[in-house]
Amino acid sequence: MNELKRYTNLENGLYLSILGQVFDVTKGEKHYGPGGTYHAFTGRDASLAFITGEFDDQGLTDDISSLSQRQVKALDDWLQFYNANYIYKGKLYGRYYNQDGSPTAEFRKVQEKLLLAKREKAMEEKQERMFPLCNIEWNRDTGTVFWCTERSGGIERDWTGVPRILFETAGAQGSSSRCACVNLDSKEYEDNKARLSEYDGCEKYATKCVLRNKT
Repeated sequence: MNELKRYTNLENGLYLSILGQVFDVTKGEKHYGPGGTYHAFTGRDASLAFITGEFDDQGLTDDISSLSQRQVKALDDWLQFYNANYIYKGKLYGRYYNQDGSPTAEFRKVQEKLLLAKREKAMEEKQERMFPLCNIEWNRDTGTVFWCTERSGGIERDWTGVPRILFETAGAQGSSSRCACVNLDSKEYEDNKARLSEYDGCEKYATKCVLRNKT
């Protein structure tokens, strides 16, 4: 850790650490050099600040125990960015790696959170493929229009679907919801009927639905 503190200037080089991995960011001196926006990241592991954006003494820390699973995934995305764009120099002895380079218990905790986040994201992506987002447009005069196409929600498919309200939890009308394009002939529809509801005033098989403004 003390050795890393030397690398905060152009003479020695500009190094930073994220999740215990050290990178030479000297080529990004515009951003990381003295006076640069991200100079505070150099010479230390300030993993938490990559997510919080807080550059005070409390924010510039490698302790990310307060982060959620999704935030840990976002931090891992930063790690992949540095791996792809800067020179990897080694591991930082401390919170995430032992002196011999082996991972610590804290490192394993982070990996567990990351794994859970990736699983959650995979489930969300699977659901988006099953029930793609509707196209939505609001008009002050006519109201809100929901409609489906074979490319709505950015999911290309060989069916159009009809707009339905998709709830997070089966039968939970109070839970969060969104508009989904649903293939009424699919197994996914049969398996998730309890989570789906028709829009009031819309025909069952209509691919376009207009919710009139209340007067």
